[in-house]
Amino acid sequence: MGKIVLTCVLAAVLGFGGAAGALAAFHDQFQGPQGASGLPGAAGPTGSPGADGLDGSPGPRGPAGKRGKPGQAATVAVPTDLGTGNCSGSSVQVITKATLDQDRRLKLTTSRLCIVTPPSPTATP
Repeated sequence: MGKIVLTCVLAAVLGFGGAAGALAAFHDQFQGPQGASGLPGAAGPTGSPGADGLDGSPGPRGPAGKRGKPGQAATVAVPTDLGTGNCSGSSVQVITKATLDQDRRLKLTTSRLCIVTPPSPTATP
């Protein structure tokens, strides 16, 4: 205990140099016993797997949700005839198939279709 007090007095009187000198002189007094190395040991044996637990009982039914919005009537589009023979409308060329060949080039297949729009419906009184 006296050497620690002497080290503190030397540090106070002589500053950092005095503290370093006192620690160099009394270093064997300040060392404690060697502790554990901290290195991990070898792995232990693998244990047997545990048993699966059982499913619990089902819980109570939850509250009902709020009602959805009312539906709307569907709008029916005027049909368009996409025929190919005896075209009385306009004929257009459309892509009907697209494939990739072995060289990864796009190959398109087209055909002609006839688009005929029926006359607009008239209102009957």
